[in-house]
Amino acid sequence: MNRRLRVLALPAAAVAALAAHALPAGAQEGAYVVIVNEANPVSSMPRQQLADIFMKRLVEWPNDGGVAHPVDQPAVAAVRDAFSRGVHGKPAAAVASWWGQQVFSGRATPPPQRPNDRGVLAFVRGDAAAVGYVTAGTAPPDVKVLRVTQ
Repeated sequence: MNRRLRVLALPAAAVAALAAHALPAGAQEGAYVVIVNEANPVSSMPRQQLADIFMKRLVEWPNDGGVAHPVDQPAVAAVRDAFSRGVHGKPAAAVASWWGQQVFSGRATPPPQRPNDRGVLAFVRGDAAAVGYVTAGTAPPDVKVLRVTQ
């Protein structure tokens, strides 16, 4: 490859790498809200603590010690990718891959998945210890939106 083509190839590779880590079309930071059952006394949580609950490194709610029940959406859902990037700092595919390794090695099982916002809402409504996320603007008043802090 001549020198001129190599110089052009480097910026193109950098742009491709950045695009791979960018949010997908239609999925933006803030395109999701984290929800808990309305009976849950927690109203805000640091981002890292929320990530630890979803990765099952933290299994209890910090306020009362009760077991937390996270629920995910499918790894291909745009809302999950937005959530994964905003909370875990990596795309949903990377988080799903990590879970695949955990399952294969017998170390842990991932949170249960529901097929869409409606499924997550039903799960959270029916379990006082549940935490999930849905597309922004879809959370009804009978669940509590959790404020995620840095």
